[in-house]
Amino acid sequence: MTAELPERGVEFLSAGRIVSAVRGRVVRGRTDAQPAGVSIDTRTLPAGSLFFALVGERFNGHDFVVQALEKGAWGAVVSEAEASRFADAPGVVIAVPDTLAALQDLAAAHRARFDIPVVGVTGTNGKTTTKEMLAAILGRTRPVLKNPGNLNNHIGVPLTLLGLQSTHRAAVIEMGMSGAGEIRRLCEIARPTVGMITNVGPAHLKKLATVEEVARAKGELLEMLPPDGIAVLNGDDPAIMGMRSWVRGRSLIYSMRGVGDVVTRGVRVNGAGHRFQIVRSDGSEEIVLRMPGRHNVQNALAAAAAATVLGVRLADIRAALESFHPVAMRGEVIRVSGRRVINDSYNANPRSMTAALEMLAEMEGDGRKVAVLGDMLDLGEYAREAHLEVGAAAARLKIDFLVTVGDLARHIAEGAVVTGMPEERVRAVSGVEDVVAILKTVSGPGDTILVKGSRGMQMERVLAFVEERGPDRRRGQGNRRMINGETKD
Repeated sequence: MTAELPERGVEFLSAGRIVSAVRGRVVRGRTDAQPAGVSIDTRTLPAGSLFFALVGERFNGHDFVVQALEKGAWGAVVSEAEASRFADAPGVVIAVPDTLAALQDLAAAHRARFDIPVVGVTGTNGKTTTKEMLAAILGRTRPVLKNPGNLNNHIGVPLTLLGLQSTHRAAVIEMGMSGAGEIRRLCEIARPTVGMITNVGPAHLKKLATVEEVARAKGELLEMLPPDGIAVLNGDDPAIMGMRSWVRGRSLIYSMRGVGDVVTRGVRVNGAGHRFQIVRSDGSEEIVLRMPGRHNVQNALAAAAAATVLGVRLADIRAALESFHPVAMRGEVIRVSGRRVINDSYNANPRSMTAALEMLAEMEGDGRKVAVLGDMLDLGEYAREAHLEVGAAAARLKIDFLVTVGDLARHIAEGAVVTGMPEERVRAVSGVEDVVAILKTVSGPGDTILVKGSRGMQMERVLAFVEERGPDRRRGQGNRRMINGETKD
C-alpha cells in the first residue's frame, strides 16, 4: 500500500509541536529545523520528510531508518523499544511508545489546525466511488483533499490528512473498517463535520458476526459527529434509517424512491450508463451518468446529497457527474477483442455481487451476458449461504452463461443450477487461467462479460487472458479501449 502513496510536501507543524503531538522524546539530533512532510516508505521518501518506522506482519520500518536518514529524511520516529539502535544515526531520532499511534496523533494535531468541512464516507459498498464523485463535485468550486485510491484505513487516513494545505477548502475522507471501534478511531483523527453511510450489508463477517454488528460499527461515524454536524443518510436502507436517532445534529435524507430531501426520478438505462433527474427543494437537473448499474446512480445521488449540504449548485453537480469516469476496476466498461467487458474486479461481497449482476442484466445490447465471478472472502460462517444466494440471483436474472473461479465460488455455480440455470451454461474452475478457454467457446464479439470477485482473487487477471496473453505480460493497447472513459488505441 505504501508504494502507492504520493510524495507530499505539507505546510507542517513545527518540530517542537511534532514532538509534543506524538508524545515523544528526542533521542538525538537538533530539532530547530522543520520537516517538510511525512513518509512511511523509503522508496518514495522526499528529502526533508519525517520518516515513521511502522511495524507490520511482514515488515519492520526500523530496518529502514538509517537508509531513510541517508536519503535525506529530516528525521525518524521510532519505537522506544528500538531506540537504542539509533544512538549514532545521521539525523533527528524521536522515540515514542507506538509509532502507528504517533502517526495517527500527529495527523489529528495537523487536521485540528484547519477550520474546513470534512466529509467522512463509509459503508459496505460504494465508498470509493461516492468519495471520488463527491470530490469531483466539490472540486469544481474549491480545492479539495481526498484519500488517494482507497487508502481508507488506520494508516491511509492519517497519511491523507497530513496532506492538508492552507489552500484546501474541504476534505472528503473515505473510512474503511474490518471490526468494531475502527471507524471511531478514524473519526478521532479526522474529526468529520459531515458523515455519510452509503449502505450496510454482509461483509467483514469473520470479525463481525452479524449484519447488525456491521451496522453498529459503521454507525460509529454518526455517533462521532459534533452537535453541529450533519448526517447524510440513505433513506432506502432500513439499517441506516434505524441509526437516525444516533445523530446529535441534523440529517439530510436521500432516496431513489422519491421520499427525501434529495431524490432521483425517471432513472433509465442509457447505453453504457443511465439518465435520471436529481430533485431537491430548489429545483432539479437531468444527469447523464456514463457508468452502468443502478447502484452507481445511488452513489451519484449520495454524492449529490453531501454536496447539497455544502451548498453546491445543482448545475455544478450535473457538470461534475456527467464528466465523471469510473474508478479503475470499479465498474469500468472496456472493449476487449470485440467484447464489452465490465471490469468490476476490485472487490466483492454479497450485496455488491448481486448489484453487479443486475447491472449486467440491464445493459443494452443483443449479445450474450456472461458473468465471471470469483470467491467472496471474509464472510465467515455465512460464506456458503452467501455464494448460493449470488448463484440464485444469476439464474433469476437470466444471465446467459456463468463461470465461477475458486473453491467458494463453486457454491455460486451450485446456487445457479439449483435455481434453474441449465448446467450446460455453468462452469466452475479453480483459477483464472482456466477461464480463457471457456470464454473463447461461449462468448464472442458483441457479448458483455462481467468480471468480479474479492480483492484476494485478483480477478482483473481475467482481462489479460481474454486479451490472449498471460497474466504477467504487460497489457497491450491495440485491442482494448474504454467505452465509458478515455479512448485508448
